Amino acid sequence: MKKYIVKEWIEIISDRVTFGDQKEHVVQHADLPVVKDELSITLRIKLNNHASTWATIFHKGTECLIRTPGLWLTAHKSALHARFTGNWGPDAGFTTLDELLLQKWYHVTYTLSDRKKRLDIYIDGDWSGFFSIQDVKRQTVIFNDGPLYIGKNPFHYGFNGEISNFRYFNWQLSAGEQKVGSIKTEPDKSNGLFND
Repeated sequence: MKKYIVKEWIEIISDRVTFGDQKEHVVQHADLPVVKDELSITLRIKLNNHASTWATIFHKGTECLIRTPGLWLTAHKSALHARFTGNWGPDAGFTTLDELLLQKWYHVTYTLSDRKKRLDIYIDGDWSGFFSIQDVKRQTVIFNDGPLYIGKNPFHYGFNGEISNFRYFNWQLSAGEQKVGSIKTEPDKSNGLFND
């Protein structure tokens, strides 16, 4: 008997929400769509300043190195630092070469697939980088049942800026699907999946 996962998504933050390095928004695992082997997160983000240390955008997990999925900003320059936990190590991923400018809205997409053995980051609809699992028969992504922290988590400070249209999907968005949601530079208040 085959089990099928229904494609589901949830918009966790719709309208603009201001974050400071001490602000967090926590979503419990049971309130998220069921993830089998893939997920995607899309969001719009605008930074007010570059942090002097690593700043969390989101982190799902109960420990510092349980982080599937995880996305941080690098200190001083705000490049995206995308991570996940694998069965071979807790800190897999990459840092984009693109750095986020201040006072500018960006649409960011994080996609992760154990089936395809890869993590991809898109900024404003453009593919910005990827990490590929090399030992595809033995190495796997470890998903977890911990809470999803947006902004500050128990292990790192958050960022100073705004987020809107934070969406969590239980499948890996295709390049076309994520690009449709990234067209506008300002967030829209609509709740449709790809109406912005």
